[in-house]
Amino acid sequence: LTAFVKNQNENVIVTHCFLHREALMTKTLGDKLKEVLDQVVQMVNFIKTRPVKSRLFEQICIDMDSQHRCLLLHTEVRWLSRGKVLTRVHELRPELLAFFEEMKQKHFCDLLRIILDYQVRVFGRYISAAQYFEY
Repeated sequence: LTAFVKNQNENVIVTHCFLHREALMTKTLGDKLKEVLDQVVQMVNFIKTRPVKSRLFEQICIDMDSQHRCLLLHTEVRWLSRGKVLTRVHELRPELLAFFEEMKQKHFCDLLRIILDYQVRVFGRYISAAQYFEY
């Protein structure tokens, strides 16, 4: 369509809509950051794909008197949803560790610790490391 329109009028300026710009932005992320985001989305999807797991996670959050009761789903189109997912995962890190330990998902526990360690290395000079490892 773009080629056809430009063929009709060379002065036309073509731009992606904002949603697609955000989606394209995520494609240009560094490999390490994209890998972290993909792994976090994998953990969230493990919980959100089954109602039983979602209810169990909600109960763990209630038992631990958490500020939140659920995780947010990530959608590929909305770039900002990744940031919100990461924020929620960070806020629920003790609950996530408890859930994955109860579900005997050692690889997710290890992955969560690696991601949190990565956050400390990247952002450690701005925030206290003790804040990340209160679990």
